[in-house]
Amino acid sequence: MLQAVKSDVDVAPLRLRTALHGLVWIYGLTILSCAVVNLIVKLYPIGPWTGSSINKFFWLDNVTWQIFAAWWACFFVVCSFWPFDRITDPIVRGIVVVAASWALGWLSAKAIFATSLGASWIFPLVGTTWFFLAFFCFNGGNWIVEGLTPARQFFLLLILMAGFTYVITHSTMRWIPAWWFPFNLVGAATGTLAYLTRGMKQPGKAVAQMSLLFLVAGGCIWISEALGIWDPKAAQISSFWLMGEITPDNSWLVFFMIATSVNYAFPIMLNNWPFTKIRMPWGGIAACCFYLALDVVLTKLALAGVGSVFSSKESLLTYSYMGVNWSLVMPLVFGFGFGKEYLWRGQRSAGNWDDIP
Repeated sequence: MLQAVKSDVDVAPLRLRTALHGLVWIYGLTILSCAVVNLIVKLYPIGPWTGSSINKFFWLDNVTWQIFAAWWACFFVVCSFWPFDRITDPIVRGIVVVAASWALGWLSAKAIFATSLGASWIFPLVGTTWFFLAFFCFNGGNWIVEGLTPARQFFLLLILMAGFTYVITHSTMRWIPAWWFPFNLVGAATGTLAYLTRGMKQPGKAVAQMSLLFLVAGGCIWISEALGIWDPKAAQISSFWLMGEITPDNSWLVFFMIATSVNYAFPIMLNNWPFTKIRMPWGGIAACCFYLALDVVLTKLALAGVGSVFSSKESLLTYSYMGVNWSLVMPLVFGFGFGKEYLWRGQRSAGNWDDIP
């Protein structure tokens, strides 16, 4: 959380040294952890893979493990780090949170196969649980458990999200697709979503933000159809969602994964410079457009690196997505990027837009 406003808060600062320090940590850990996780899941697969199928599906084990680990880390954050809130040293607490999240992430991934649900349940469970974490907590500000102790928030939110996920995944809806996720990251990191819904009360603010994200994701899919990287006629995961599917070359999936790994880390580490020099909403919109364009460029470079930088498309998928874990963990758990408050041009209170008409 950003601290209370001070009279000497900088407007539109460039803190390059701090930004580079944070980005090196995030993507250094991304590369290191991805290599280690790939080694582990090849030797000890999470899914029922054997023989040649391991090389085909190790990326799925990697992604499932690390995205559930990120979910647990973020869940600890929104519950005030309970049950680790008594650890006073933030570095020690952060290390414990990371260790616990990776352990729980593996157990969550393994449970999908141990309960005989199978691989077809992975993305429905991942997408739906992340949606409710965003709706109730990150976009919703814990509105449904506001004022309760961290321990009660932890258990009640867990019950709510597990219950709603069960209902969705056992209905004709089947899941809530996660295509909104990278747009939520950049919208939250730049403050654009907060600005556009300023003055609204919860849960209306969360409803408005999630609705906007679905519209933006829909527009991106429509553009992707024109680019030939989304097939509107492909089989649906359920009859409820009539939106098609990614093309077999997985180019759209690579874009999605890279976007999730970039769209929170870069704005937060750079304190949204240089877009803080432009008044909202145009500064926020410009920042969002810039990072989406950067996602496209990085996707093209990554795809071109298959066979040279990356041994296979499966390897590329793991490295593309691992960044989302650390781009969330390092700022939210360890405070990277939040060390000094700052203002956008025209902003009155750091980290707050509700006092702007």
